[in-house]
Amino acid sequence: MLLEAEVPSLAREKKPRVSIIIVLYDSADYIAACIDSLRSVAYPDMELIMVDNSSSDGSAELARRAAESAGLDCVISVLRGNRGFAGANNHGFKLSTGQIVLMLNPDTELFPDAVGELAAAFSDPSIGICGCKVYYPDRETLQHAGGWMRDNGLTMHYGVGETECGAYDEMRDVFYVTGAALAVRRDVFEGAGLLDAGYYPAYFEEADLCLAVRRMGHRVVYLPGAKVVHHESTTTGRFTARYYYLYHKNRIRFLLKNFSWRFLLDRTVPMERQWQGMVLPGEQSAPLKKAYLANVLLLPVTLLARRRMEKRVCAPRIEDTVRSLG
Repeated sequence: MLLEAEVPSLAREKKPRVSIIIVLYDSADYIAACIDSLRSVAYPDMELIMVDNSSSDGSAELARRAAESAGLDCVISVLRGNRGFAGANNHGFKLSTGQIVLMLNPDTELFPDAVGELAAAFSDPSIGICGCKVYYPDRETLQHAGGWMRDNGLTMHYGVGETECGAYDEMRDVFYVTGAALAVRRDVFEGAGLLDAGYYPAYFEEADLCLAVRRMGHRVVYLPGAKVVHHESTTTGRFTARYYYLYHKNRIRFLLKNFSWRFLLDRTVPMERQWQGMVLPGEQSAPLKKAYLANVLLLPVTLLARRRMEKRVCAPRIEDTVRSLG
């Protein structure tokens, strides 16, 4: 029999449910290792939701078998068409029930205590989003310890390429965290309007979300105790023409949607010109020109998204980017 005095203590110990959403897109080479890493996660209340973005390699069936082998209950939703990273994660969110939502790439592998670290951090009500310490596959070289942005929207990672030496072991507030492993409080995610599917098919959705959440008055933090391995850009390819086009198309959209016109004229345009002088001909120049053209054609849609964001957030703009290219 429980004593009455014990009940409040037990209630305080109850852990919030964490909904893990994994979007699949031709992820057959990585999803088994991702799901196997969840087997060792010691957290008492998790649900696993996988959304297949119309894969052609049998990712959904492989994921189902991997989950069964790992003894994990899961929901798998197969979409008829590719909705992009944002659209598929939003679909998964609508199937979820957790107070905390962890969006996880299929080419990631969680460390055993990562989910518990994330859930514990959200006991601080000021925190809206938590990001992880992300390693390259060697588990020694850092890929991401929080992110920052330059005046022209170029995204940068703290610690990238550095060997783990304890230099990034303090939790801190950051401009954004990578969407490869991003945890967000449910009510905050809803308040921000979920991910913007206009960043189709991928890139800058997480930066856009983080900025909106910060404007709403919540913190976006890098959490070093939540560790994850990420194989990186397995869908679009790293440093390919397609990667550069998608990255720059959505970078420019992000700028047009979120920053003031004065900021764009006084700081973004000069830095963009300076940076263009550093771009190697034939590497990014052709995809960049294509990205500019795409944004000209899509400008009315982007301006509509800008107007909707202003109505939803109703808060001063945050433009704490970095002025220098050095």
